[in-house]
Amino acid sequence: EAGIPVLVVEVLSPGTARYDRVTKRRRYQRSGVATYWIVDTDARLVEVWVPADDSPLIIDERLAWQPDPTIAPLQIDLAEVFREIWGE
Repeated sequence: EAGIPVLVVEVLSPGTARYDRVTKRRRYQRSGVATYWIVDTDARLVEVWVPADDSPLIIDERLAWQPDPTIAPLQIDLAEVFREIWGE
């Protein structure tokens, strides 16, 4: 009833990686989810998927998301985030 999300974010774990990358991704793409991020903390990157993509955009430095051009984009310094995750 809430409608189709404009962004879905998954953080991979060893037990769900294949399911997130294949089954869930296809389901989200077919449903019209505008953007699907798959966060791979081991590889220190984010896969960015949109409905029409056959392969992801791989981001490993700065992730930006701007669903509304009238609002400043959300920007995430991935190197900083992954350093915090790994306690570096």
